[in-house]
Parts: sequence; C-alpha cells; structure tokens
Amino acid sequence: MIGFRPGRSVLHRAHPYTPLAVAAGLLLLAFAVRSPAAVWVVVLGAAAFAAAGGVLGAVLRPAALLALPTWALLTVLHGLLGGAPHVALGPVAFSAPGVERALVFGGRLAAILLAFLTALTTVAPPRLVEAMTARGVPFGRIYLLVSTLTVVPRLRSRLRQIVDAQQCRGLRIGGSPLARARALGPLVVPLVLSALAEVDEQALALDVRGGTATGRRTALDPPPDGALDRAVRWAVLAVVLAAYAWQFAGAGR
Repeated sequence: MIGFRPGRSVLHRAHPYTPLAVAAGLLLLAFAVRSPAAVWVVVLGAAAFAAAGGVLGAVLRPAALLALPTWALLTVLHGLLGGAPHVALGPVAFSAPGVERALVFGGRLAAILLAFLTALTTVAPPRLVEAMTARGVPFGRIYLLVSTLTVVPRLRSRLRQIVDAQQCRGLRIGGSPLARARALGPLVVPLVLSALAEVDEQALALDVRGGTATGRRTALDPPPDGALDRAVRWAVLAVVLAAYAWQFAGAGR
C-alpha cells in the first residue's frame, strides 16, 4: 500500500495539477505509440518522472508487484498464441509478433503504474483540495477524489494500530500459514467495523460543515500556479497531440 510521501522535490513544490497532468500525459503517450522501443522510451520517461519527485525507489516495488503477474500472462498468451513466425527457446516456440505485442502491452502498463504512483506519492491531498477549490470544482467531486486518494494511508494507519493492539492482547501474527489464516479474523473484523464507523462520522461531519451547500467555496490557502507550471502543462498537451497526430498520419499512408 502506498500513499503521499512528504518531500521537497520539484514535484512536491509544483502546483498539484502539474504532476497530475504529466501522469495523464504519460498515460496517453503510452497508448499513442505502438512499437516496443517507443513504448519503453515512455517507460523511461515515467521512471525519470518518479526520479524527479525523489520517489523512484518507493514506487518501483509496488509497480513491479502489480505488473509482474500481468506481464507473465501477456507473455504466455501472446507468445504462444500470437501466430507465425516462431522463435524457439528450448522446447518452447514463441511467436515473434506475439512477444512484440506483449512487450507493448507490458510497457504501457509499466508506464501507467509508474506515472500515477508517482503522482499519488507527490501530490499532497490538502494542497489538491485547495487547488480544486480555487478552480471552483464542486465540493462533492473534491471529496470523492480526495477520499479515494487518502483511503490507503488511513487504512494502513488503522491496520497498524489494530495489529499493535491485538498483539498486546496475545495474538500471534507469525507462524505457519494456518496460524496466519487464523489471525486474519481478529485483524480484518475490527478494520471493517472501524471503516464503517468512520464513514458514518464523515457523513455527519460533512453535513454539519455544509457539504451539500451550493455555491462556490473560498480557498483559504491556494497553491501558487506559476508560469513554469502552466508551461509544463501546455508542453505535455502539445507532446500528446503531436504523438497522436504522428500516429494518425502514419496510419493514413
């Protein structure tokens, strides 16, 4: 589980819309290019994006854990069922076009995971709330987005508290797989019940604070949106449009 990580990198200091725009641009670029080499250039761009935020080491592991099963499945399906010509690797013959397609799909997945995990770890939810409020985004949409971004850190913190409390009461977490399975009940039940109680508390708090009120809200401390941030977002849009125009021009020949 991964969430926002405080820092002083260029992405942490940027306007919240800028890392989100770069992540969205990398996603669109991953689908704009079709050759394995070009897709993996986008993957390197996503890795550079994470390095600029100082979170490359933090996002590589969860991205790999999420992507590896899909990579393996894509390699098997496309490599064995992708059609001729085939390349023999020991007793198994892999389809060359199928392996190429697997590399493209796997690269797209890697780029998307790296890009959005980087945005998740570098965009502070409070700053995003202020930025969206300053732009006049309805409060309901702000709450839905930010609650989704913060659910993982909240669950992680609550689970750590439950584990510590249950261990103080004598619960054994380690041991054999069967012992670990027995320990899931005392951990999962309090986690689910506390999450349901938090939902009820948040609903009451939002009602008291006028969450359903109409009208534009005032941002108390909106993050500065400088010329560099705007230039980066326009540059991302220009690169994405150029990539799709190049692809459409090539397809029309």
